[in-house]
Amino acid sequence: MTQVYNYLPIDQISVGEKSIEGISSLIGKEWLKDTVLLTSNSVSQSSFFKRATEVFADSLVFHNISQHSPVEEIDSVVNEIRDKSVKFILSIGGGSVMDSAKVVRSKINPEIPQIAVPTTLSAAEFSHIAGYSENGEKKGIRGKKLVPRYIFLDPNATLETPTTLWRSTGIRSIDHAIEATLGEGFLELRKSFSKLSVEKMMGNLEGNWTDMRQECQIASWYSYIDVYDSPMGYSHQIGKLMGVKWNIPHGMTSCITLPAMLRYYSSSPPKGLAKLAISITGENDETKSIKALADKIGSFIKELGLERKLSDYGIKQEDLSYIAAKVGQQDEAFIECLNEIL
Repeated sequence: MTQVYNYLPIDQISVGEKSIEGISSLIGKEWLKDTVLLTSNSVSQSSFFKRATEVFADSLVFHNISQHSPVEEIDSVVNEIRDKSVKFILSIGGGSVMDSAKVVRSKINPEIPQIAVPTTLSAAEFSHIAGYSENGEKKGIRGKKLVPRYIFLDPNATLETPTTLWRSTGIRSIDHAIEATLGEGFLELRKSFSKLSVEKMMGNLEGNWTDMRQECQIASWYSYIDVYDSPMGYSHQIGKLMGVKWNIPHGMTSCITLPAMLRYYSSSPPKGLAKLAISITGENDETKSIKALADKIGSFIKELGLERKLSDYGIKQEDLSYIAAKVGQQDEAFIECLNEIL
């Protein structure tokens, strides 16, 4: 059997502080005025972003992007810059900002280089997929050219990120790492990087020191090493559906769904997931190892103060059949797992 690995066209990942200086040097003085800055209203108030705008004083700045990337907000940026000379788009923020910048580029010119400075652990900056919301539903586009070309992992950009947001997106990253093992591609690569990602994230997410935040950023990167070839599992599918319809942050959706979906997978263990679970838990039985991994992550979520239920966000018993139908999984065991997290 022939196996194929798809590389995404990321030119550079910079890990460390002083990213603003690095970005300025990358762009060059002559193109600073042709750079568009995209962020959210909350991030625009941060000290890091204010320092960035001092360097990019002549750049066009947009800080209107909100949770789940509403298409109306994206189109307002597109309409403003469509006829301008844009050499770079600099996105500073979480997953919604990263994805919005990708969609903006897709509507104008996907060849415009995107520079990404993440403030959360969503890992959207490493993905060729861009999600946005329209008419209360999650939609998306994908393509290799959509991935940001330059990524700066600067822990200083994250220091004013709210603790709940930071930690919940860390769980989202763990979700990426775990569900990356569900496919049939290069399992050893997926398992190895996923194990590194999960253990690094769980070892550093509770801390707030700059070096621990940097380690979390690296863990986030490792969680998406094989994103192009990895299918999206049920935890992600449910999360995207619930996120928009019930206005739940994606980090929190993973806190709710990941342990339950691991228990669902344990009844018929996928090969890659079983290998990962065994390597992390030390339990040699495939089913028991995945259940042990579910318990381990569930306990970690509780320790972080992130344990939630679907009902906390207004989801009712009658909504479960809708969710199950939307993700195309309506067997009794799946419904039972949804009931557990209601």
